[in-house]
Amino acid sequence: MARRIAYTGAPVLTLDQVAFQCRAEPEDLQPELIDQIIIPGVTAQCESKTGAAIREATYEEDWPAHFLSGHALDVGQAVAIHSVLMLGNSGSPVEFVGRAEVIHAGKESYLRFPDGRPEGALRIRYRAGVDLQAHPGVLSWLLMAAETAFTHRGLLVAGQSLAEVPSSFVDHLLADITVPPRF
Repeated sequence: MARRIAYTGAPVLTLDQVAFQCRAEPEDLQPELIDQIIIPGVTAQCESKTGAAIREATYEEDWPAHFLSGHALDVGQAVAIHSVLMLGNSGSPVEFVGRAEVIHAGKESYLRFPDGRPEGALRIRYRAGVDLQAHPGVLSWLLMAAETAFTHRGLLVAGQSLAEVPSSFVDHLLADITVPPRF
């Protein structure tokens, strides 16, 4: 399972975008609530729902020796490989100096070693994040989720249940980037 090391990109929504979606002025929306709670919250919800990186971040995952070249990375929307470490029995990882490349196949990203996969267990560090220009439905989903969270913030803070927008509509906005289950 991949671990997010750190977000490296800007938040995927701005206060102005959320204000426009809510049909309000930015200063009327409690900017701290939007910037510190709602935008990170809907981003995390979208990442959890899709299995794809929404906000650009660096991820790290360990591969057992039986994962072959061309195996899928755990997080979808990978854009670049930062490093591949070979985890030998010596205790200290050794950096792989061969070629490693990301192959995009729609919803999933695959790591390929054109000159052959190094032997043994590997630790892969990569950058991932969705291209909202290529997937505008994701932006629509994020904005609708932010508007819903802001409009019903009293229910969310109090811990009461909030009815979701029918998934048959909004979840199709995420279909292009949702990583399929691997079980």
